Amino acid sequence: MLDRGVDRIPVSRPGVFSRFVTAVIRLIFPVIALVASFALAFSLRDEPVPQLVFLTDIDPLFDTSDWMNWGYIVLPLVFFVLNLTSRRYGAALALTASLLAWLLIAGGIVWLLHAGLIEDFEASFAPYALAGSFLGAIAFAQLVNILLFDWLRGIPWWKAPFLAALFGGLAFSVVFNTRPAHVWDMELGGRLAVEAALHFSWALAQLLPTYLLRSAVRPLPGFGGA
Repeated sequence: MLDRGVDRIPVSRPGVFSRFVTAVIRLIFPVIALVASFALAFSLRDEPVPQLVFLTDIDPLFDTSDWMNWGYIVLPLVFFVLNLTSRRYGAALALTASLLAWLLIAGGIVWLLHAGLIEDFEASFAPYALAGSFLGAIAFAQLVNILLFDWLRGIPWWKAPFLAALFGGLAFSVVFNTRPAHVWDMELGGRLAVEAALHFSWALAQLLPTYLLRSAVRPLPGFGGA
C-alpha cells in the first residue's frame, strides 16, 4: 500500500563497535563455563570411580578399574554448556566460545610455565602425544556437537540437545580411543561400549536441566526454538 506521502524514518542498525561489544558480553559466561568444565574434569582426573561390579558381571571386557575416573565422568558437561550456548546464541557464537576457551586454557598453561609455577608440562599435565590426542578428539567432538544441535534444533525440543550431546560424546570416545598408541583389541571394544553407555546416560540426564532452563535460556530472534 502507498504510504500517502508520510516520510519513513530509516531504521538504524548497530555499528561494528556495538556489535563487537555485544558479542564479547555474550561470550563471557559460555567461555567461563567451558573453562570451568574442563578445569573440573582435569582436577578429578586422578579420582578413581568405584569398580562397577555389575558391568564385569555382564562381561569381563567391561572392567573399568584401570581407566575410569571422575574426570572422565564429568567431561560431558562440556556438551551441556555448548547446547545451552547454541540454543541461545547459535552455532557461530558457540564455536567462538569453544575456541576462546581453548585459547584461555593454553594461555594459562603458558603463563604457569613462564612464571615457574610448573616446571614440566608432561609431569604436571600429560605426555605431549596424549595431550595432543585429547585436544584433537575433544575439539572434533565439540564441532560435532555444535553442528548437530544447529541442524536438529526445533520441534520436538529434546531432539537437538539429546542427539548433539550423544554424538558429540561418541565422537570423542571413538577418536580418542582409536589413536595409534592404543592397541585395537577386544578390551578396546569393551571400553568403547562402556563409554557409549556413559555418553548415552549423560545425554539423557542433561535433558532434565535443559527442560528446566528452557524458559530462562530462550533463543534470540533468528534462532529456532529447540
